[in-house]
Amino acid sequence: MELPERKRQILKAIVESYIQTAEPVGSKMIAGILTQPISSATIRNEMSGFLEKPHVSAGRVPSYAAYRLYVDELMDRYRMAASEVERLQAEMRSRLRELDSIMVNASRIVSHFTDHTSVSIVDHAGGASVKRVQLVAVDEMTYAVVLVTESDARSKVLRLPAPLSGSEAPVLERALNLAISEGRLAELVSGLRSMSAPGSGALFMAEKVLEQVCEMENQAHSADVYVDGAARLLSNREYQDPEKARDLLDYLSDRRKMSELARGETPYIVNIRIGPENTEPRLRDVSFVFTAYDLGERTRGIVGVIGPTRMDYARTIARLSAIARQLSRLASGENAKYALKEPGEEHGKG
Repeated sequence: MELPERKRQILKAIVESYIQTAEPVGSKMIAGILTQPISSATIRNEMSGFLEKPHVSAGRVPSYAAYRLYVDELMDRYRMAASEVERLQAEMRSRLRELDSIMVNASRIVSHFTDHTSVSIVDHAGGASVKRVQLVAVDEMTYAVVLVTESDARSKVLRLPAPLSGSEAPVLERALNLAISEGRLAELVSGLRSMSAPGSGALFMAEKVLEQVCEMENQAHSADVYVDGAARLLSNREYQDPEKARDLLDYLSDRRKMSELARGETPYIVNIRIGPENTEPRLRDVSFVFTAYDLGERTRGIVGVIGPTRMDYARTIARLSAIARQLSRLASGENAKYALKEPGEEHGKG
């Protein structure tokens, strides 16, 4: 979203003031911060759509659109001081000696250094990764579908609703294998649905291949979830309402939902989901900032924080990035492939 420079300055001042104070920001106060003289009425007009009133009697606070624009375009990069880095590294060296307890202690370290509730997840894929598919014709209406993994192959015989032509089967096989190699099998099937006639043999085949691939790769999927510092949420003004706090704490105690929260992440960058971007109604007023890295053997590590939407994103991202890089080195050795983007270089909605 392109905004004139004046609007950008106003919005940046408003968001950063609210992050620091948790108090609705008055236009007179913002006018005093800006270098150019701007009237209170002009500020209100310029910020239409970026401010909202959470309650009828409340003052105006930044909207989710304001936070998203701030994170994507306006936020200054936070540089950790050398003393911060040294303190973090010393803490991690002393507490992460045992690999089997690495994520438990990682949760404590993340919560301590970010001042937010932390989430650490060890995500075990468990099932076999499908490398390619082979379509073997039995007759024009019957095919054996062979799914090949690194260690074995599984086959299933399918009876199609309509025959595949002599040229259609090899073209479909090539398309399926390309989609599998690029991790876009679901997209291929979706595209075939939009262009195929009812009862299409090719579409039926593609859907069954997708179904079998998902079944094999999700087999025995499990996740270990660790949450630390949940009580830190209660120190924020947003959660002084007992009912609101209870709903969120109930959600954090549900390990299954927490393991699903980080699905669909963009790997190797800091993912930022603000308010409604989390889709879960109980997370409407929080932001989830997290990153994922490889722990080897089809296992991912995910570390992140959950806090109010007015969190200090720049500082949180910088500290979380530093912690994640150290965790990756500990898990994979100093020559790990993990290369998290530095804060300010790139981040995603998740």
